[in-house]
Amino acid sequence: MITEPSTLVTDYLLATLCLWLAWRLRARPLAAHRRAVRLFSAALAATAAGSFAGGTYHGFKIVLSDGVAGAIWTTSTIAIGAAACLLLSAVLTAGVREPARRWLLVAVWGQFAAYALWMLQHDEFVNVIIEYGSALLIIALLYLGLPTLRYHRSARWIIASIVVTIAAAAVQQSGIDVHVYLNHNDLQHLIQMIAVALLYKGGAELRDAVG
Repeated sequence: MITEPSTLVTDYLLATLCLWLAWRLRARPLAAHRRAVRLFSAALAATAAGSFAGGTYHGFKIVLSDGVAGAIWTTSTIAIGAAACLLLSAVLTAGVREPARRWLLVAVWGQFAAYALWMLQHDEFVNVIIEYGSALLIIALLYLGLPTLRYHRSARWIIASIVVTIAAAAVQQSGIDVHVYLNHNDLQHLIQMIAVALLYKGGAELRDAVG
C-alpha cells in the first residue's frame, strides 16, 4: 500500500531530473578538466539519492518496519546534506585558490561529518533545511564577495536557484496543502525541480580557480 502517492511521485520525478542532469554535466567534455564541474555533478547525484530515499520513505513507511523506514529516512537526510557540501565544495573550487581552498574544504567536510553524526540520532526535516540552507547562504555570500565569482557567468543561474530553493523551503515549512493529492511536500518538490534546472545551468559554467 502506498501511503503518500503524490509525494512519492514528485520525489521520484525530482530524483530522476537530478540524476539525468548529473549525467549530462559529467558527460560534458569540459568535466574531465574541471573539478568544480565534477563536484557539481556529484551534488546533483547526491540530491537524486536523497529524493529517491525520501520518496520511498513517504510512499511505503506504513508497510516498512520502523527500523527500515528510519534507515531510509536517515539516508535521505544525510544524502541531502552531502549534496549541500558538494555544491559548496564546487563553488569554493571555482572561487578560491590554493592553499586557502584546501583548508576551507577540510572545514566544510568536517562540518558535514558532524551533521551526519547528528542525523543518525535526529530525524527532524528542519535540520536538513538548516544544513542545505546554510550551504546556499555561504554560496551566495561567496558570489557577492569574491571578485572571481561576482561577475562569473554562473552567478545569475546559481543565485536564481538559491532564491527558488528558499521559496521551496518556505512552502514546505508552511504546511499549506492546495489539494489532497498536492500537499506542501509535493509543492516543494515541484518548485525544487526549477531550482535544480537553474543549478545545472550554473554548474556547467564553472571552472577551477588557479594560481
